[in-house]
Amino acid sequence: MVKELTPAQVVFNFEKIDIAKGLKGNSQDYIPNMDSIYDSIDQSLSIRREGYNLYIIDNFSKEKLNEIIKCVSRKLTEKNKPKDILYVTYEEKREPKAMFLSNGMGQRFKECIDKLKKEYQEKIFDFYNSSLSSEKDNIIDGLAQKRNQYMDELTEMAEKAGFNLKTTMSGFAFIPLKENETAMTEKEYDELKSEKKVDIADKAAELKAEAQKVLEKLKELELAAKCKLKEILKKTLSDEMKDIKNSIKNKLENEQQAVFYIDKLCDFTEKSLVDNYSISYESDVEEIEYILSKYNVNLLVDNSSNKSPLVIYEENPTVQNLIGDIEYETDKGAYITDISLIKAGDILRANEGCLILNANSVANTAGSYQQLRKFLFSGKVNFDYNKSNLELLTLNTIKPEPIKADVKVILIGDFTLYNLFYSYDDEFKKIFKLTSEYNPIVSLNSRGNDNSALVSYIMKLITDNNLLPIEEEALVEVARILSRKAECRNKIILDEMEIDKMLFISNDKAVKEGRKSICRKNIVDIYNKKSLLQQEMLDYYLDRKINIDVTSKISGSINGLSVIDTGRESFGKPIRITCLCSKGSGKLLDFQKENNLSGPIHEKSISILSSLFNSFIDPYSKLPVDFNLSFEQIYGKLEGDSASVAEIVCMISALSRIGVRQNIAVTGSVNQFGDVQPIGGVNEKIEGFFNICNTLDTIENKGVLIPSANVDDVVLNEEVENAIKQGKFKLYSMDTIYDAIEVLMCDKKTKVGDVLKKIKIELKLYENNK
Repeated sequence: MVKELTPAQVVFNFEKIDIAKGLKGNSQDYIPNMDSIYDSIDQSLSIRREGYNLYIIDNFSKEKLNEIIKCVSRKLTEKNKPKDILYVTYEEKREPKAMFLSNGMGQRFKECIDKLKKEYQEKIFDFYNSSLSSEKDNIIDGLAQKRNQYMDELTEMAEKAGFNLKTTMSGFAFIPLKENETAMTEKEYDELKSEKKVDIADKAAELKAEAQKVLEKLKELELAAKCKLKEILKKTLSDEMKDIKNSIKNKLENEQQAVFYIDKLCDFTEKSLVDNYSISYESDVEEIEYILSKYNVNLLVDNSSNKSPLVIYEENPTVQNLIGDIEYETDKGAYITDISLIKAGDILRANEGCLILNANSVANTAGSYQQLRKFLFSGKVNFDYNKSNLELLTLNTIKPEPIKADVKVILIGDFTLYNLFYSYDDEFKKIFKLTSEYNPIVSLNSRGNDNSALVSYIMKLITDNNLLPIEEEALVEVARILSRKAECRNKIILDEMEIDKMLFISNDKAVKEGRKSICRKNIVDIYNKKSLLQQEMLDYYLDRKINIDVTSKISGSINGLSVIDTGRESFGKPIRITCLCSKGSGKLLDFQKENNLSGPIHEKSISILSSLFNSFIDPYSKLPVDFNLSFEQIYGKLEGDSASVAEIVCMISALSRIGVRQNIAVTGSVNQFGDVQPIGGVNEKIEGFFNICNTLDTIENKGVLIPSANVDDVVLNEEVENAIKQGKFKLYSMDTIYDAIEVLMCDKKTKVGDVLKKIKIELKLYENNK
């Protein structure tokens, strides 16, 4: 029975009632089929255990990213405020330690430390240079008086002995005087008699001995004075800083780490300043600055403005952006750094929250995946990732303590990349234990599903980007294109990139035309325009460079259908398949296969055809005929099994010598039982044959035979639909090979049984003709 498809089975239908709802603004801020992803995100954030990070299998898009960020943000609002993260130094400046403080306390703590150090700076300066203590002044004055007294006595002793006393860096120098009490020069000393020289040397030795005694007395006096002054300084610092320390501690009373650090800073600073004290500020100032520089604070992450943990999307996931960095400065040709030059990365900024990354960007950025994996395993951010490189430049580096961080990571990438990670990195499955896959296929006009999801999505895109309003007929065309991409008239594929392209290009056309809305033609024009390659292909047929007949009825010849897919575009191309029979032993010689121009799937289909044909004719005997099958004017490798129905019909035609209608092309796969199976690219194939017929002849009385399983996949352009409505172009469906024989070879006079009888007659001729 010939199964001709009715226009109702072919014409694309999209319920307009839902479009009207969308046009009235009843749109949802929602992307269809995201529920499973939302559930996986919720699960990942709820499980407080390492490794439960999430990989979302999906083609990355801005719209879905925004929805994911919103979902994560909603979940994170249930959490407490995130802590501030700091690095602090103790006595060893080169080894910063991590510190966590309550939200907003980091900046307060840093200000308190700066204030504390400033107070110490002022107090120590005042102690050196101001008269804060009469006891201190008395000790210093007493020491000065004693020093002057000893110096006067020594000077007087030197003058009596005929010497002038001078102080030097190493002590005292005694210069002999002449009779007029002026200093003797070296020349004058050399001219003296030996006895005189000896006398001067003896006196100088006595004076030096006395001077050494004076120096020792001065040292003892200064030591005793310093001990007393240090005690005064210790008490002064303790008394004057007590209230300041208590005031600062009160501001940080609930932060035990901060209070402990302040105690350590104060104890170290006061002790070091006292130990360093030497009365002279000029002598001590450099060491004072060094002491005060020991304890430093770097506020790496200030969360004071964040009421909940952050969700961060990093579009450029370099190692520096993810982990952070230690910056270096040049000083006199050397590279130097300190705690203030440590910069936090996204992982620390997203601590207690979530970090979202594009898997493709991570994979293509040097070192990023390795460092991300290292963090997810250890749970710590380590700034030493580039240490080996920096050691070539400088030894003046620092060794920050790794910082423990609690961050959930969401990777978004396609299945190919996921499979690559999963297959080649044994640790990947341990750090990304959760997986969720976005299904872009949305059902239309079925129970529980309507068209509002698509309409809502489009309306939101138009609103967000200030595009022109879209007419209902234009929306139908958008749905048609998306349904065609899904290869099912009852479904669409929510391809964000394709929708974006359609709306923006059509909007541009409408604006240039001076329209107030996007019309159906604006959408249709984007896809109906034939590409240069497609037009050249049609010209080949028109110029008879590719031979094909679309009007006759020919024995051993059939019009099959193929698809040319360049990646950027795809369109159908009819192929002439021919078969000649010759006496033989039942072999099926496929010229493509015999000449290594056949792919493995096509080779399998040839084996199936051989088995099917034998069982179709006579499974108990060997056929006395060989079949020579050729895909005409195909010079490249042939792959696929969608021409297997065409091939077996062509073989039956060649054997029976009954012609095949060339005005009907056929596509379909077949199994060993003769059941017709679905194929891909049905719309491109139908339209490809339609275009060829329109180019070489007319579309009148032309058609395409397709598998019944592909009927729901038919979503054709408006031109083909109109031709089917008018009865000019027809579509037929088939379930078995017998249906194909009936449509392609039979007519009012010839039935399927007649074809089988004719085959038996021909087989007898081959058997008898030895």
